[in-house]
Amino acid sequence: MQTLLVFNFNGTLVSTRDLAIRIYNGIAADKGYRVIHTEDVGWLSSLSVKDRCRHLGVPLYLLPVMGITIKHRYQQEISRLPAVEGIPEMLRALKSEGYVLRLMTSNSRSVTGLFLEANGIDLFDAIHYAHNPFSKERGLTSFLKQSRAAYQEIYYVGDELRDMRAGRKAGVRTIAAAWGYDSVELLRQGEPSHIVHKPSDLIDAVQRFG
Repeated sequence: MQTLLVFNFNGTLVSTRDLAIRIYNGIAADKGYRVIHTEDVGWLSSLSVKDRCRHLGVPLYLLPVMGITIKHRYQQEISRLPAVEGIPEMLRALKSEGYVLRLMTSNSRSVTGLFLEANGIDLFDAIHYAHNPFSKERGLTSFLKQSRAAYQEIYYVGDELRDMRAGRKAGVRTIAAAWGYDSVELLRQGEPSHIVHKPSDLIDAVQRFG
């Protein structure tokens, strides 16, 4: 039986943090929230979403609306961003060795397709388009429901604490990508099966542990 790897998109395959911060700061200036300065990024990445909102003065109940607003605004730019360094080589290596690759994203089909094609990584066997970026557990569970029994092992690869929690609740192994949004310290709170610091480390982790 084959091994399945499900990848999160934003922050894992493509670094969207700088773009998201730029868009957020535009909203913050208009709404009177605290803006994010470059020197604050590392510290903020170690905080939970709730604590980030508290520090920035963003009401927690407005977070879903803000998240959707940011998502809509960066749809215009994300297809022009490069993949994280090492991601194309890692995906091609996994594909050549027979691993099944799937992708979960809240981006539109057109934006996702343009990004994958532009970066030469249109390698996924299936893509799940989630309309709500805040319901990863539900999206992952739904995505796997029809095919869970077909695979010897399933991994979910993401860069945020909520990815790790979604994977655990869905009953699959989790791989934390330390190059994304959340700090390693925060990712550890989600008890990932593995933490990888660069894409090539992911190949080693999967090959070593099955």
